[in-house]
Amino acid sequence: MAYDDRRALARKVLQVLELTHLADGCKEEDVRALCARARTPHGDVAAVCVPSKFAWLAREELKGSKVAVCTVANWPRGRSKVDYVSAEAEIAFFEGADEVNIVVPWRSLCSGDARTPQNLIEESAHKAGRRQFIKATLETGELDEEFLVREASKMCMDCGAEFLETGTGKTEHKPTLEQARMMLEEIRDHRRGAGFKAGDVRTLEDARAYLELAEEIMGADWVDADNFRLGGNGLLEEVLEELAHEAA
Repeated sequence: MAYDDRRALARKVLQVLELTHLADGCKEEDVRALCARARTPHGDVAAVCVPSKFAWLAREELKGSKVAVCTVANWPRGRSKVDYVSAEAEIAFFEGADEVNIVVPWRSLCSGDARTPQNLIEESAHKAGRRQFIKATLETGELDEEFLVREASKMCMDCGAEFLETGTGKTEHKPTLEQARMMLEEIRDHRRGAGFKAGDVRTLEDARAYLELAEEIMGADWVDADNFRLGGNGLLEEVLEELAHEAA
């Protein structure tokens, strides 16, 4: 669908939004406040992402809702060893996380070493009987060649990642819409059941571009919170402002 109506756009963004608080100084009260923000008068967001030590708290605060609890591993630099990241993810799941966003070792990909990223995703994702899942953060802004973006996307899906995310927003070079297109095309052609997340989305207009791109490639029925996410705390205020106008 076309999102010419900003209120319709705001409603859709709210449904797929993932709120984040990962600051070093994050405290229990910050997590409680984030979870409260996640449940708006106009409906709940799709997910919250908090430090793994607070996954239990977010789970408790969001009890009775459908808001997913996410955390991160190998974040934000993507430099940790495979065994450490795998353990980090397992502890996060034990603490109550539904999803763990793992930063793929993008420097290894750029240097031609695909084995380290493969091992990391495989070790983190392949656990028998697990209901939770891994989201692979590719840091595509740092992958300066198209074949790297496409190969990284396929590799992560083959190794067990259920979602592909564009980036953390913490590196010098930011992901582009064209790189998002590459990722979505690989999902369409390689494993349609995988999901896509655009990280660090700043405005409703940027959100519109990602939504329209996903619908163009995957179809409108595919674009829901189970398959598609937008990360960006600043988006929520703009969404609520639009929806407040609608209610008035």
